[in-house]
Amino acid sequence: MKYYNVVNSEIGYQETFYNLPAAKQAMKNNNARGYITKVWANGNWEPAGEIKLKGTNKTFFTNTKQKIENY
Repeated sequence: MKYYNVVNSEIGYQETFYNLPAAKQAMKNNNARGYITKVWANGNWEPAGEIKLKGTNKTFFTNTKQKIENY
């Protein structure tokens, strides 16, 4: 299971989403930052990267060697 935390500490906004499009929309609406967290079935978790919204880059695949924004 993966979930997405969207945070804007300046205004005290924080919300958790279970799908990426909803998380990205919330980030746009709240000028927030998003983080992807992988949660395993046994309860262990690991940070998998930050969601960045800029330009035409709509998707970022975490835990890969992706370097180019527009692909």
